[in-house]
Amino acid sequence: MVMPPPVVPASPTPPAGWPGGWLPAADLRLDDERAATVSFDRRGRCRLTLALDRPAGDADLAALEEAADALPQLHLFDLDGTHDYPRRHAEAFGLPVPLAPDAFNRAAEIELLAPPGPRLPGRLGRYGLPLRGDRPPAAPPAPAPGDGAVERALVDLGRRLVAATRLSGPTLCAATLGLALAVFVVAFTRATWTMNQRFGTYGFDLGIYDQGVWLLSRPQSPFVTVRGLDLFGQHASYILVLVAPLYRIWADPRLLLLLQVLFLAVPAVVVYRLGARHLGHPVAGLAVALAYLAYPGVQWAITWQFHPEAIAAGLLALAVLAADRRDHRTMAVLLALAALCGEEVGLVVAGFGVLLVVGGRRQVGWRTAAAGLAWFLLATYVLIPAVAGRQPLLFEAAYGISGSGPRALLASLPAMAGRALQTGLANDGLAYLLLVFVPLLGLPLLAPRWLWPVAPPLLLNLAAVQPEHHQIRFHYLATAAPLLAAGAVAGLVAVRRRRPRLLAPLLVLLVLVAGFMDWRFGPAPWSREPVAVPAGATDPARRQALALVGPDAPVSAQYNLVPHLAHRAEIYEFPNPFRAVNWGVTGDTHPPAAADAVRFVVVQRDLLGEEDRKLLDRLQADPAWRTRLDRDNVVVLERPGPIP
Repeated sequence: MVMPPPVVPASPTPPAGWPGGWLPAADLRLDDERAATVSFDRRGRCRLTLALDRPAGDADLAALEEAADALPQLHLFDLDGTHDYPRRHAEAFGLPVPLAPDAFNRAAEIELLAPPGPRLPGRLGRYGLPLRGDRPPAAPPAPAPGDGAVERALVDLGRRLVAATRLSGPTLCAATLGLALAVFVVAFTRATWTMNQRFGTYGFDLGIYDQGVWLLSRPQSPFVTVRGLDLFGQHASYILVLVAPLYRIWADPRLLLLLQVLFLAVPAVVVYRLGARHLGHPVAGLAVALAYLAYPGVQWAITWQFHPEAIAAGLLALAVLAADRRDHRTMAVLLALAALCGEEVGLVVAGFGVLLVVGGRRQVGWRTAAAGLAWFLLATYVLIPAVAGRQPLLFEAAYGISGSGPRALLASLPAMAGRALQTGLANDGLAYLLLVFVPLLGLPLLAPRWLWPVAPPLLLNLAAVQPEHHQIRFHYLATAAPLLAAGAVAGLVAVRRRRPRLLAPLLVLLVLVAGFMDWRFGPAPWSREPVAVPAGATDPARRQALALVGPDAPVSAQYNLVPHLAHRAEIYEFPNPFRAVNWGVTGDTHPPAAADAVRFVVVQRDLLGEEDRKLLDRLQADPAWRTRLDRDNVVVLERPGPIP
């Protein structure tokens, strides 16, 4: 997957007048059993040499095939111990001036040194790198190692489809993916928009982000009265600054819901390309992509309101693709954008860096890990308190941390680890973990290094005080899901190397299990228990109530009406601002001026608790308020007078 693996500095500088045509730069570990040497010639061309004391087998060729995919993207300084290689190279070949670092590896090839064996292919990898080595006119090539009954059935089916459609295999796979993506995007966009239309979305959290982005687009200070905190005083979701200009084109909460669907669909394309590249055929990538789209955790993240972590999911997936191509600059930009989706995403970025380190890219990996951890600390303990004007302690409250600051976090780590372990071993925790891994057949567990970027969100979910964090019916798996899917590709690569005959049956089983888990535990329209908000008898009264509210007037509204009234400077969830409930941080109260400024109250009486109904009755009896609507339990109160 993320290539290449660990590299080792080359031998000391050779004397001037280097007699060979290729100067070694570093050793490259292909996997646990194989290491190759990276060398460059006088002009900077790259050669990867694998030397064996036995005839090359299928596993050797598979390792070289994977290396050939990544070799053209290799930069000289990706190799450890090569900081002075241009000087050594110039001295060895007698060059008057060292080559620039970017001049190395403008062309590449593979060399295999091994005793005679089966015929070797002339080229390797998607880029068709030349393979140098002995290719004797030996016995005819052996049948493919995975050529079993399932493979033959799939090949036969593929040939029939190609003949029927007159499309090539890759084109047919791409078209199938396109169709699956279209169904996914249309189905979930329609589902979430219908939920919003039928008042199934709430102030927490769609209303919070809708008001915040609307204020940014004006531009105004993004103090979100729905929440009682600045938009960036709750979470470091600075990515919304880039979303805000879209509200100048279409200011509607449905835009946020659409973006959420699109960004959570992007990883399907990424894992399709990863699977096609590393598993030898687009149909393998298609199987993993379909399993991702069917993943219940992804679908629940779409249907549960709106959260910027959904945007991070797409960006993290694209960063995986960039890392796989060894395009570290693009990877860094994508990871930085992902981190701007929230402070806790920094921990995912840190885990991503460790993944790179374990995969052999130590320098860029450690830098990435350090940057991710630094962003988490900076955002949590500096930026959020600075914007909020105090330490909100939201992270601490979520994970039962006593005190505030990095020291308190460190002191609480043992307790958090114990709580995560206790939750993970309890029935609810075990069920949660099964729903995390079973839809992907547990394949990420076969590639343990991919658990590094997945570990932060999973462990935090298990360590959280509130049980919602370790339930898939919320958004807390959004950042882990695309990395789990990429880990599933890596797990299949491990299977292909060790037990190639199992690859095709596993791909079929993956699609079948993912489809069943989607039907049984997902919220999709085709699932057993789809998340669908039916049209209600009170909907006409609700729409009539919304039409009575002035466009800029301060409002206190029912939680499911807030997303329809959030485009104003002051919008509260009733009973706020008359009584502080779930507003600001613990102990916050509303100033009297806030309640005096409210001009409309829009609520549904049968959805109120007893205390809130008493408050509504007092307001309705107050001569300062006029009842504009009281129909089907929907009440609109207006306080006449100029808007402050």
